[in-house]
Amino acid sequence: MPWFFGSKIDILMKTIVFTVLVSMASFTGFSQDLSLKVSIQDIEKSEGVIYLSLHDNENSFPSGDKDALQTGKIENFDSKAEFRFTGLAQGEYAVSVFQDLNGNAELDTNFLGIPKEPVGASKMTSFGRPKFAKCKFLLSEDSTIRIEFMN
Repeated sequence: MPWFFGSKIDILMKTIVFTVLVSMASFTGFSQDLSLKVSIQDIEKSEGVIYLSLHDNENSFPSGDKDALQTGKIENFDSKAEFRFTGLAQGEYAVSVFQDLNGNAELDTNFLGIPKEPVGASKMTSFGRPKFAKCKFLLSEDSTIRIEFMN
């Protein structure tokens, strides 16, 4: 038998390794294509711009848009607004949002740091600075989350 065919065991091992690598590549590619729809309800003022940021760690959450995994903005809305983050892998995420009412592209706060504009975050149910540990959720399939502004 010529040298380039190898033994039956070598061929079997190469086939197994190739199959495992192809399966892993296919699975990894599939898991990188999840989407998350963020639905914001009961918006009191249909003016300004709504800014969203998606985070996968506590260091950038809730602000730090430059460190966010993805960001987005919604410019046309009424009492409801939706935005979709795409190309996501399975994992833990948290979303923060704010409505920029005066058009300066910043979250305005008072001298104590309390927001003057509507803010919200995933799983946020009370006032106070949101923490990643409380706001995170597991994304394992295409999903929709609802966020309410804390005025």
